[in-house]
Amino acid sequence: MKIKTSTPVALILLLLTLTFALSANLAHAQESASTHFRGSIGESRFEMTLKREGDQLQGSYFYVKSGSSNQLSLRGKINADGTFTMQEFDSSGRQTGEFKGTWENDPNESGASLEGEWKKPGAKDDQGFSASEQMLFFTNGTQITDGHINESIKAKRLDLAAEYPELTGAANAAGFNQLVKSRVTKELADFRKQMMSLSAEDLKMLPAGVNNYIEISYNIEYADNNLISVSFLEGTFGGGVHPNYNYFTITYDLKNGREIKLSELFKPGANYLKAVSDYATRDLQGRKMPDSDENMGLAQDIFAEGATAKAENYRNWNLTKKGLMFTFDPYQVGPYAAGPQTVIVPYAELKAIARSGGPLELF
Repeated sequence: MKIKTSTPVALILLLLTLTFALSANLAHAQESASTHFRGSIGESRFEMTLKREGDQLQGSYFYVKSGSSNQLSLRGKINADGTFTMQEFDSSGRQTGEFKGTWENDPNESGASLEGEWKKPGAKDDQGFSASEQMLFFTNGTQITDGHINESIKAKRLDLAAEYPELTGAANAAGFNQLVKSRVTKELADFRKQMMSLSAEDLKMLPAGVNNYIEISYNIEYADNNLISVSFLEGTFGGGVHPNYNYFTITYDLKNGREIKLSELFKPGANYLKAVSDYATRDLQGRKMPDSDENMGLAQDIFAEGATAKAENYRNWNLTKKGLMFTFDPYQVGPYAAGPQTVIVPYAELKAIARSGGPLELF
């Protein structure tokens, strides 16, 4: 860059110094911002807040069953590759556990994820844990709390449980809360009806100590003052070799008090299903096994149909900071062993067909 000779050298040095200082402060602020996670240790659900500064991790978490008033503090270190160790302490300062895991940033997930093992001090065995970042960007005091539904029907060896978000302090929070609860309640009712039809002979086929069940949990993929986009994981067991998993999603316009449909993101007449299908198919077909260069075989052969340009294939979608995210249930684009798959279509890929003034344009 050429500098005019009439520009005072001292002024140039001052401007450069201020630029570097502002850049350093911005980087520090971004690095040290708190990150909110939801997850589980074994079967126990928890919520966690972490602050990452350099190689230091600190924060707190609580078990959902115990409530937010029973916080455990966290301190630890994280390496450049994302591996970390954190110790947890109760209110008296006594160490009550230790987390060892990895902080990952998958390009096809809305936020960061944590995964690893948790162990009590002195215990021989550990338990697996996992957690997902909740993408919360409220600036108007809106809060999210958990709603719960739990039911057991002993005569049918059936357990039903759901955890879902409830908003307070947001415009049209009541409309969102009503929609979510009705959708969750319907999923539970449909499964209950299916399981109530089982005969005594059917129930005898269940292993000792094992019940049929449905469990619904949620993840906030994006939320700000104007909209909220939530994915719901539905785990079920109704006999058979293994549990099953499927998803449903809700994206809600908080400003106008209504659920947003996928078609409303795009210009009238736009062939948006072809656009997202073309991108998703290329992405899925190119995926490799985590520990090798072997192709996973997703969206190919007998699984090709699950990624074609049909509305049913793209019913589970969420808005995220990175792009428009689609979730595919197990068996939809790959075998059960491959698990569910997510594809994030960058907003730049959809710019030409985005509805003017719509949610995509805002991103």
